[in-house]
Amino acid sequence: MTKRAVVILLTLFLTNSLRATDPVVDKVHWSSFMAHHDMLWDSLPDNWFNAPFLGNGEQGTLMYKLDEQTLRWDVGCSAAHDHRPVEKDDYSDKNPTVLNCGRHFIGHLQLKLPEDVTMAQSRLSLWDAEATGTLNTKGGTLDWATLVHATEPVMRFELLAQGTLKGAKLVYVAEEARNPRAVRALTLKKPVDEKRVPANPSPVLATLNDGVHTAVHNLHAGGQTAVAWIQKTVGGKTLLWLSVKHSFPNKDAVNQAVAAVRNAARADQSEWVQEHRTWWHDYYPQSFISTGDSYWDSFYWIQQYKLACATRDKGWIIDNQGPWLQLTAWPALWWNLNVQLSHSGGYTANRRSMVSAMSHRLDINRDNLAQNVAEPYRTDSYALGRSTSGWDLLGDAGQPGGREPLDAKIGRETGNLLWGIHNIDLEYRYWQDTDLRDNVLYPLLTRAVNYYRHFLVENEDGQLSLPETFSPEYRIAADCTYDIDLLGWGVGRLLELAKEMKLSQKDEPLIPVWKEIQAKLVPVHIDEESGRMIGRDVELTGRHRHWSHLMAIYPLRTLTPESSADRELIDRSLTHWHSFGRAMGYSFTGGSCMASLLGDGERAFGFLNGLKSFLQPNTCYYEIDHLPVMETPLHGATAMQEMLLQSWGGKLRIFPAVPTEWPDAQFHQLRGEGGFLVSARREQGKTKWVLVKAEAGGTVEVQTQLGNAKWINSKGVKVRNEQGVYTIKTAPGDWVLFWPADQAQPETSVTPVDRRGEEYRFGLTN
Repeated sequence: MTKRAVVILLTLFLTNSLRATDPVVDKVHWSSFMAHHDMLWDSLPDNWFNAPFLGNGEQGTLMYKLDEQTLRWDVGCSAAHDHRPVEKDDYSDKNPTVLNCGRHFIGHLQLKLPEDVTMAQSRLSLWDAEATGTLNTKGGTLDWATLVHATEPVMRFELLAQGTLKGAKLVYVAEEARNPRAVRALTLKKPVDEKRVPANPSPVLATLNDGVHTAVHNLHAGGQTAVAWIQKTVGGKTLLWLSVKHSFPNKDAVNQAVAAVRNAARADQSEWVQEHRTWWHDYYPQSFISTGDSYWDSFYWIQQYKLACATRDKGWIIDNQGPWLQLTAWPALWWNLNVQLSHSGGYTANRRSMVSAMSHRLDINRDNLAQNVAEPYRTDSYALGRSTSGWDLLGDAGQPGGREPLDAKIGRETGNLLWGIHNIDLEYRYWQDTDLRDNVLYPLLTRAVNYYRHFLVENEDGQLSLPETFSPEYRIAADCTYDIDLLGWGVGRLLELAKEMKLSQKDEPLIPVWKEIQAKLVPVHIDEESGRMIGRDVELTGRHRHWSHLMAIYPLRTLTPESSADRELIDRSLTHWHSFGRAMGYSFTGGSCMASLLGDGERAFGFLNGLKSFLQPNTCYYEIDHLPVMETPLHGATAMQEMLLQSWGGKLRIFPAVPTEWPDAQFHQLRGEGGFLVSARREQGKTKWVLVKAEAGGTVEVQTQLGNAKWINSKGVKVRNEQGVYTIKTAPGDWVLFWPADQAQPETSVTPVDRRGEEYRFGLTN
């Protein structure tokens, strides 16, 4: 064989080898990278908003001081709900479901010290999902550590005390199983019972033969919430393992909690802790973002941590407080924004296990979705009320025209299930799971649209019009934009899915009905000066924290800036919405996402920075009367994603709205519709390279921000360039790497962007 032939064969071999593998290498030193984002404390936290928090999607704890000699670790469980029947309520409160079937208090651990704390330092390690700290008194020191095991239903608390603090022990304090909304109402002297009548029995305390302690709540309406714990001294350290479980209708939670604690205490602790850490170490690298902005990068990674603390694969939908229940008016699921926003960032972040709770819970509770509507509509309709139990999604839904005896606004709030199903549609679009499409998305969407069919009436113009419904957080209107947007999206999506599933009219008799609704549905009402209106004859004339009249812009994206007229309408509506001054934090995250849709990175970043004044030291958030809620910081991370990658209309948009403050940015394995994984690097304000990898295969357009580009690809990929937009046709596993045409092929590794400016630490150090 000639030398030339050898060279040719070697070149072909190397080329084919390159095409067979993903050319991007993850070079992130994850442990040190995440350590830069750990939260630090140089004093003891004193409430929910500045405490270190831990969770495993069901159980959770956070630590703060009660006074200078007493520390408290909350014991929370997202599964623990009351189960009083909704239909037996007297409607004395406008949200009866959250009193009947909302969450309840459980208990907490206390550490009492003989002297005042004179110094305290703490750290929450994101990489290991463990909180540690040291505190000093005049005569002693105490080191503590806490984790909530990633895969076992157990929390572990560790103390190492010296001097006057030696012998310090944790004491469990069982609380009454009361509803936080009712307790809060009592403190405000509102006419709501302190407890449901009759009250839940007081917890029953017991100690078992092997030293395991239990506190059991046998709930009046059935079911059981149980806490089990055991405390031991091992090698000079005090270790306490604790589990909290809930069961309904059976009362076997105590058996589950006791078994979990016994197994944890018997386990080899090094192996047990390593199993916990391994789960988290596998979780973070599913995707990567680095902007070089110390504040927002740390914020983003804390939200990724928080997300995995609050939910898990097919677990509990994130409610307003996650596993860290506090005194609140909202101890349940809120469906007119909160739930949807809390899960919104898991799709682009390539974290399906963080979004699957929504599709799972809506699927397994279909009978209750029917029960939520009035009796005449239960045979063919599903709906969700403003608030429901997180356990079974029960809660009376509003309906067009009103539903007595519900509150006038809540009794007309109708579109929430459609918004929830939009999240399920995102899960399908991003992972291309046809089983999810066929068995969950399609049947749920069919019945959610059916609910509206009962109330549509033809107006004098031959249009299908809606009676009065409620635009969340604003007011009642006929032809309410919130509902028209969601219904229009719903019927349009059903027709797309029917075509995709190759359903004929014989297979699906509702196809002509959907086409009629699509053709005749009354259009959204528009004002020439202010843009999109709330509904017929109802303009936006004052501060409105919700974007319920702008749903078509975001998140539905049925109104997009692809035409100059639509771009102008979006801009006019967004400007008018924010013209009334300061609203709430999610007003800024929503505004940021809409500005990103317009490709306006400076405006998007300005809105994002508007969130800062609402964020608390540990990135938590509050609304009215300083009541803690979850959704807005999580949605802030989503807003950051929208600046870096957008996926809609069959197109991947790379760096569509990056502000000048982020001249260098990188992301890796962010996910787009169609199951495409995208990685990209930006340097000095210009795109350096873009990798698109097809997980499911298919065709997609890629807007690379490169203008003219070179590319290499795995074997078989077809690439077509049309004015800087590249159409690629792929099979599963295919990839294409783009870079500027006037440059050599770049190194394609994933590394953190150098941090710009001073390092920012969340916690209590700034």
